Amino acid sequence: MGQAGYILRFVDIVLILLFGMISVSRIDPSDIQPPESTETPDKPIVRERVLFVGIQTNGTLQVGEENRMLHSLPELTGFLREKIDQFGRPSLKVRVRSSHRAPMQYLMQVAALCDEMGLRKSIEVETK
Repeated sequence: MGQAGYILRFVDIVLILLFGMISVSRIDPSDIQPPESTETPDKPIVRERVLFVGIQTNGTLQVGEENRMLHSLPELTGFLREKIDQFGRPSLKVRVRSSHRAPMQYLMQVAALCDEMGLRKSIEVETK
């Protein structure tokens, strides 16, 4: 075994000892406080709620986690108003999902409704 072999074994032993000492050592929390910025105030954290709206080929809408079926835009408007009342407008985002086989008019109607209600939206069109 040459010099390189001995050095590699030495490095292995040192690393094993180092990690062993780290794993058995006790780390106490520090009293040091990190610096706080005086330049800009902290912004409140807004948790985003994503509502899924699936568009079927016959125009029915599949909404929410419970996959509730809605048959018209007024029903969707009522559903979205319930969610706005429940979570607040700023925290809501609507993700519209449609198949490429569904008529484009349904997708555009849902997107226009989101715009009218002031909701952020994203659109996904499944191609396969």
